[in-house]
Amino acid sequence: MRTLVFIFAIVSILVAILLLWPARFDPAYWDESEPPALEGVLEPRGRLAGIEEIGRGIVSNSEDIALADDGSVWASQHDGSVVRLARDRDGSWQVAERVQVSTLPALGLQWDAQGRLIVAASDGMYAVTPGSDQVETLTLTAGDRPLGFADDLDIAADGMIYFTEASWKWANDPHLRTYAYDMAENRPYGALVSLDPQTGETEILADEMYFANGVAMSADGRSVFVLETYRYRLSRYWLEGPQAGQLELVADNLPGIPDGVMGDGQGRLFIAMDTQRVPLLRFLHRNPFLTRLITKFPDDVWIRAGAPRAFVLVLDEDGNYLDSFHDPDGRFGLLANAVPDDEGNLWLGSLTADVIGRMELPAELRD
Repeated sequence: MRTLVFIFAIVSILVAILLLWPARFDPAYWDESEPPALEGVLEPRGRLAGIEEIGRGIVSNSEDIALADDGSVWASQHDGSVVRLARDRDGSWQVAERVQVSTLPALGLQWDAQGRLIVAASDGMYAVTPGSDQVETLTLTAGDRPLGFADDLDIAADGMIYFTEASWKWANDPHLRTYAYDMAENRPYGALVSLDPQTGETEILADEMYFANGVAMSADGRSVFVLETYRYRLSRYWLEGPQAGQLELVADNLPGIPDGVMGDGQGRLFIAMDTQRVPLLRFLHRNPFLTRLITKFPDDVWIRAGAPRAFVLVLDEDGNYLDSFHDPDGRFGLLANAVPDDEGNLWLGSLTADVIGRMELPAELRD
């Protein structure tokens, strides 16, 4: 009996400490929907198995990739650099060039009309001139606030740059898992931002977004698509027409956790899903009180990613699902971007794996 009383007393003390210990986050409630069934075009058929691996072990990751006209490929790195991979005489891929852009992670990549590589590093937008160490700072702000988590970008035909800030509150920190802090708090700290590269002026076009992430211009250039990772949705911001200045929902309750998006110029969008939807996140979103308690523990206790079940979702600009390509064995870790080229290939960038993937698209997605 005394043993039971002692155990009860210890447990009561631990619970009291847990309840009284200051909370790290202020989670909001969201009744997250059940994800759609992975059937039909969403069926995991493992079509990323056996595709070509590029740069395995010579890159730290490949958050985003940019294809150069000479056949080489650039990849953004978590140490703030960008690297160019090119084929050696024996056909193997090697690092041919490395440029240090920032002290914080380099994320989104895109070419501008002048042949510069525009880089979204966490703390700003930069322009890299290939073949040199020249790095130009385009902006360190979004509107009147400093950038803390610039993420992805795309560039319009007129040169205007559109990029996302994932979270203005939880700035990206290579030593902390702030992306998970943003998820736990479940509040809209993200934004879609425009940047005029001629003047350096930035404007917040849409805010109150839930971890704003991937960005892609529409095929006609009249709108720009944007993903919200922790709301599993795709929206379009209209730049022209009667809805100019408005954000329109295109696809809701996506079947995975979306990261990057890229268009092929033919009205198709390729969304890289970090992984399939995670029941634990649904539990946390539906139970803010328990989330507040759980997140009082050290990060390693409550941030536990399961085995990645990444895939690429293909859809049209109206949000209709066209196809999907699943990674059956986690070779590509958490997929971050899927980039179609002009030769019918799809290039895969990874948030966590030291590799770039390349696959040949089915004929119906190459026309």
